[in-house]
This record gives sequence, C-alpha cells and structure tokens, in this order.
Amino acid sequence: MADTVLTLAVFGLVIGANNLTVSLTLGAIGQRKRQGRILLVFAGFEFLVPLIGVWLGQQMSVALAANAAWLSPALMAGLGVVSLFSAFGSSRDREKLARIVTSWHGLIALSAGLSVDNLVVGFGLGLGGISALAMATTVMCCSVAFAWIGLQVGHRVRRDCEAAGAAITGAVLIVLAGASLAGWL
Repeated sequence: MADTVLTLAVFGLVIGANNLTVSLTLGAIGQRKRQGRILLVFAGFEFLVPLIGVWLGQQMSVALAANAAWLSPALMAGLGVVSLFSAFGSSRDREKLARIVTSWHGLIALSAGLSVDNLVVGFGLGLGGISALAMATTVMCCSVAFAWIGLQVGHRVRRDCEAAGAAITGAVLIVLAGASLAGWL
C-alpha cells in the first residue's frame, strides 16, 4: 500500500510539473482572469487521459511511448517561443495572443499536447496493478494544484515586471522542453 501511494505521489508531482511551467507562462501573460477555464480544461484532460492511457496500453505496444515523447516538449518549447515573442511585442499583441492561447480551442489543444505523457503513465501504471481511478485522480489533483500555483506566481511576475517575466518564463519553458527531449526530465 505504501509503495502504491508513493508511486502515485511521484507520478502526480512529475506530471503536474508540466502544468506548473505552462501556467507560469499563462499567468505571466495576464491570463489569471481565465483561471477557472484553464483549471477546468487542465483537470478534465489530466483525469481522462491517464484512463485512456490504461485502455490504450491494453490495445497498443511500447511504440506509443517512443513516438509520443517529443510532443509535450515541443508544445512547451512552442509556448516558450510565443512567450519570448510576446515579451518584445506591444501589450495589445500580448493580449491578443493570450486570448488565442486561452480560448476553449487553444486550451484544449494545449491540454491535449501536455497530456500525451499521461497516456504513457496510464499505460505503465495500469499494467502495474495500480487503480486507474486512483492514478487519474492523483494526476489531476497534482496538475490542477500546480496549474493554480503557476497562474498565481505568473500573475505576480507580470504585475511586477511584465516583459521581463514573459521573457524569463519563455526561456525557462524552452530549456525545460530541451531537457525533456534529452531525457533529463
């Protein structure tokens, strides 16, 4: 039992870290006012995708993990580039870009990309005998908590130094994406 709880906690924290970094960017580009929408979409994907992963894990082989490993880092790097460009654009351009990213369609695409690794986790943990609902609930709770923290911290960074915060957040996202692709994270 203790091993199961520890495994769930570690996976929840690791997977939630993606949502933290992305939410830092969303908060830094002024999207805290759309916090409810962001957290709702993240929660839905973070809960459902591991369950889908368990199902897919029963249907597919390890090829899924090999082919999907690049998508989440690519999305993080893309959001990092967007954040860097927004740091050097006008505040009107930043607001327009932020509205696009946090629209329902934008958030669904972002959440889908960030949740690809959840398929692999669902596959692996599902085969290990861990309850699919416990896994999905843990991942969702950690991810939503990290997303909320990221939105709050990002908002404070934006309020204090908007352009510098967006530039730093963008650079950090790109570095994290590179580290993820290199297998360091």
